Amino acid sequence: MMSSAQERAKSLAREMKQAIIEAKTAEARAKRLGDEVMLALAEARKEVQAEIEIVEYPIGRYECKGCGQSSIFSQTYRQLPPCDNCGSVEYVGAVPTITKITPPPPKRFSAGMFECAACRTRIVLAEDCDELPPCDVCGAHKLKSVDAAAAQTRIRFPTTSE
Repeated sequence: MMSSAQERAKSLAREMKQAIIEAKTAEARAKRLGDEVMLALAEARKEVQAEIEIVEYPIGRYECKGCGQSSIFSQTYRQLPPCDNCGSVEYVGAVPTITKITPPPPKRFSAGMFECAACRTRIVLAEDCDELPPCDVCGAHKLKSVDAAAAQTRIRFPTTSE
């Protein structure tokens, strides 16, 4: 016959095993989300860069470089449509107007992944900012940038003993 202490120990061992499985699942999910965040931030940077320069093709006559077919466009385009004859998007014609937009001054800290120097918890900033927030876990104001290569490494979860 098992003592109540042994039964309690077995029950706690089962709970601990389940907690470890859940922690490993959460760690894998956090890594996947970290990878996705880094990709989304890279895409966001490209979108911002694309918005800095606007190319517009004016109304006018254009000739397809592929087949020589003439087309008259009655509206301005940011990207010329494919040729009806051959599908090419390269034309000879009116010179496009290029408008360069002056971006706002850069923020002090770029969006990305940061690590707390005190507890090593990883934090993601979705937008550029001038001041870093405190650590979500320990409240310390000691965040340092994590480069994209380092962001691929294992994400460490704080324990209650830290």
